[in-house]
Amino acid sequence: MQKCRIKQVAVPKRVFGIWCSFVLAITGCADRQIFDETGLVTVVGYDLQKSGDIRATIVLPSINPEAKQKIQLISATGETSKGMRDKANLQSDKKLLGGQIRVALYNEHFAKKGIGSIVDTLYRDSSLSSRVYLCVVEGDTYDMLTYPYTEQGNIGIYLYRMIDQNVRGEKIPSTTMHEFFRSYYGFGVDPIMPLIERKGNELKIKGVALFQGDRYIGWITPKEAFLIKLVHGKFKIGSYDTSVPANIFGEKGKAGNTQKNQVKLVFDTIASESDMTLLAASPPVFDVRVRLQARILELTIPIKLEDSKMMKTMEDALEKEIEKELQKVVKKLQELDVDPAGFGIVYRAQQRGLKEMTNRDWRKIFRQASFRFHVQATIIRNGVMD
Repeated sequence: MQKCRIKQVAVPKRVFGIWCSFVLAITGCADRQIFDETGLVTVVGYDLQKSGDIRATIVLPSINPEAKQKIQLISATGETSKGMRDKANLQSDKKLLGGQIRVALYNEHFAKKGIGSIVDTLYRDSSLSSRVYLCVVEGDTYDMLTYPYTEQGNIGIYLYRMIDQNVRGEKIPSTTMHEFFRSYYGFGVDPIMPLIERKGNELKIKGVALFQGDRYIGWITPKEAFLIKLVHGKFKIGSYDTSVPANIFGEKGKAGNTQKNQVKLVFDTIASESDMTLLAASPPVFDVRVRLQARILELTIPIKLEDSKMMKTMEDALEKEIEKELQKVVKKLQELDVDPAGFGIVYRAQQRGLKEMTNRDWRKIFRQASFRFHVQATIIRNGVMD
């Protein structure tokens, strides 16, 4: 068998030298970012001042091992995002870069006036990820970010992890910059953001802020947000607590509940899906069907759910309770004049000749809409009984 031979081509030294010089020249022209000379911003907060100016507060990690504080805080006031960035740079010994921003915060006062322009500035910044989380803050973001927390360390990373793990756990809907603008520029669904509050040394997600366009209108609890997500689309995880009448369990349930007429029930969803149908157009009547597979995590009375009749009783009670709560939360949305569940998308999709309909037109119709909820719950296995 003839062996294959690889022919080696000798490269002249002169050609090799020219190639190396070319590579070095290209490398030298690059905008090098030396880590010790840059400040990587992790969170930025915006507060609207009485003068009409905007105060930006940024947080960046301190890489100086001799520094007592783990973070560096810089605050600047201006009329534009670029102006505030320039003023912030004048206060820093490092060039400030926004490529590592994970969270952008807006105080309530600012959010109520409209934050579309300032969010759009961030969205157009090519160095920023579109997965930056946007949040509304009760009070001023400056007070939240400059508070001397004892445990959180880098407040920017802490806020990001707090929001991210609740989004992944489906406790709250995801609200990245990309998702905000998709709703903002789209039709038939309104944007939302987490609503964060500080009480002393503690930070928590109080609820979900509702927007009409780019203006903050009101908020709902995480429990109400769960219900909106239930009708808005599919998801596989997320816990929910509710109450069902104690008398459905008979005398044993009453005795075990010690004079209380309600039984607390905690479940998590293993799978869910929903269908929305427009039954009538004027006024709108929506038929919403939710299919839910759930696992009971906790009950406040001891019940043997191995009994098929008792299981069916529990499923029926759960269905009625969720249907009742869905009616309540939709009525609240109508009173606030916002539609984060996307009923407007279904309305226009199932009606002809409505391509020119605006969100303002839909809001007028949404106030008159009625809803028929049908929940089909299946309890497939049990968790913890108390």
